[in-house]
Amino acid sequence: MRKPPIIQPNSLAVAAIATQAVVFVVWFAVDGLSADDSAFAWISAACMLAAGAGLLWRYRSEKAEEAHIERKLAQKDEVFTSLFDSIPVAITLLDRTGAFVRTNPASRVITGYAEEDMLGKSFTEFIHVNHLNETMRRFQQTLAGDVSTFHSVIVLESGYPADVHVTTLPIKDDKRNVTGIIAIYEDITKKRQTEERIKHMAYYDDLTGLPNRRLFRDLVAEYLVSAGDRTRIYVVLLNVDRFKLVNGSLGQDIGDMLLLQLADRLNRSVSDFGAAARMEGDEFGILFRDAEGAVLPGDLARRINQELDEPFLIQDYTLHITTSMGIAAGSADADESALLKNAGTALSKAKEKGKNGYELYTPEMDELYLSKFTLENDLRKAIQEGEFVLVYQPQVHIPSFEVVGAEALIRWRHPERGLVSPGDFIPIAEETGLIVPLSEWVIREACRQNRAWQVEGLPPIPVSVNLSVRQFLQPNLTERVAAILIETDLAPEYLELEITESMTMDVEFATAALIRLKELGLRISIDDFGTGYSSLNYLKSFPVDKLKIDRSFVRDIMTDPNDAAIVRTIITMAHHLNQTVIAEGVETEEQLAYLRTYGCDELQGYLYSPPLTPEKLRERLLDEAKRARDGTSTA
Repeated sequence: MRKPPIIQPNSLAVAAIATQAVVFVVWFAVDGLSADDSAFAWISAACMLAAGAGLLWRYRSEKAEEAHIERKLAQKDEVFTSLFDSIPVAITLLDRTGAFVRTNPASRVITGYAEEDMLGKSFTEFIHVNHLNETMRRFQQTLAGDVSTFHSVIVLESGYPADVHVTTLPIKDDKRNVTGIIAIYEDITKKRQTEERIKHMAYYDDLTGLPNRRLFRDLVAEYLVSAGDRTRIYVVLLNVDRFKLVNGSLGQDIGDMLLLQLADRLNRSVSDFGAAARMEGDEFGILFRDAEGAVLPGDLARRINQELDEPFLIQDYTLHITTSMGIAAGSADADESALLKNAGTALSKAKEKGKNGYELYTPEMDELYLSKFTLENDLRKAIQEGEFVLVYQPQVHIPSFEVVGAEALIRWRHPERGLVSPGDFIPIAEETGLIVPLSEWVIREACRQNRAWQVEGLPPIPVSVNLSVRQFLQPNLTERVAAILIETDLAPEYLELEITESMTMDVEFATAALIRLKELGLRISIDDFGTGYSSLNYLKSFPVDKLKIDRSFVRDIMTDPNDAAIVRTIITMAHHLNQTVIAEGVETEEQLAYLRTYGCDELQGYLYSPPLTPEKLRERLLDEAKRARDGTSTA
């Protein structure tokens, strides 16, 4: 049997199967068929028609699937577009060249650019020049298939720069080829500004803008690391002498302005060869690099002082200041903590030697530093455990040589050191603030002892007590003194408070404070008169009962015409103001004769008596009372 013409089903298309069936029909008609052939032909045609129907069904199913997939893709595209447009984070799509293909509305919120202003343009047009190279490197890294996260800076439509946190992700096709990039970015300008402010607060002083102690320590470490073989590193710690007096008498605003001007001068003086910092309060740090090792500590101190010699003009005040400096030197192998400690030790030494100078650290100073530290701890303990006692130096009326008063002087009976001089512990008490409770104890104990003498029947005399600067500046001083007088049952006229002349620099404050104290009924005297800075013009307005001529004038009264003239002037002026005059430190008959000649009212000094214990002064007062009854005199 001749084979029927069969179309090769290379495409398996429905049209091909249908054509094959038609060929069979034509073949039937032309050649004729036997019964067997006819059955075979019809079966073949039926199979072909069935196959065609099946393929037709499959084709329609595939078309329906494609339509379904397209609908799903359309839905997904809608979801993507919705997310892309509504997400609050800025997202952009870039092609392989870096050109913008699509941006979302959040991008416009951040950058200010509309989408049409960015499409087709390269991202490089919007990157700050200082960050372009790094951003390009990250772009190439993402084109290689990696996800990248980094910081960059873009230029906003307004022209201002903005810090952004960027994440770039590669877009890949079904063959894993990178066809573009998704860039997600967030404006972190405010966050970085906040971080910078926090960092500035952590490393810089709020008032002066100078580095603080923490940053200064880091700078010292950096200088040491970078120091050459011949390089010397100097660390200077500087304190303003008597700054607490300026701050307390003229006010904190004046004190702050002084610190600002001082910081500016120090910064200018070291800007070429080091750094300046404010450590705390009125303490400043100066870091100096001597590359050749040729600078001497004295030269460095003089260079700094030259910047500070010019007076400081603040509002209506002209302030002259002096400073104390501690200097420590080190080389590349030194430790920054040790250098700072050594400079602090040297500063303590400079202040103890009278201020207005400098000290270079030596190892021997460590013993002094340890001793001071130990003394401070012992002082705190001594206040709690009552290790202090008072002695009393009589004040004598010159014409009659009778005791008319006594000054209470504090002494420390240390359980191990014995009697500690006030010169050793009073500066530490003032520095640490312990002087306030200590001074209040002195007032209370002096009032208690004076009242005990009166109860015993001794002639009543006023007892004078020195007020510290810190105590004088206490806002509740009057109330505290009044409470002590009530507690000890002492009449106010038998308590005399001594202030130093320098406490009256702030005339308005001093006048108000002294008036409040005088209203209690007690007495006021100015100690060490002639050594301070008070204006004689204001002295007449102070409610003062007594002026005490400083012992430095009395000491040389017979050999120095200037001191003698000062003493005469003070006596004359005080009498014109109806004030009593007392001379301190009288030790010779010649001094007494001079003071008597020019009308000084009272004396206090070793010529008559050293400071006495309460028991010894009691005996002296009893003896005077007996002589008064017997009609004898000590004059």
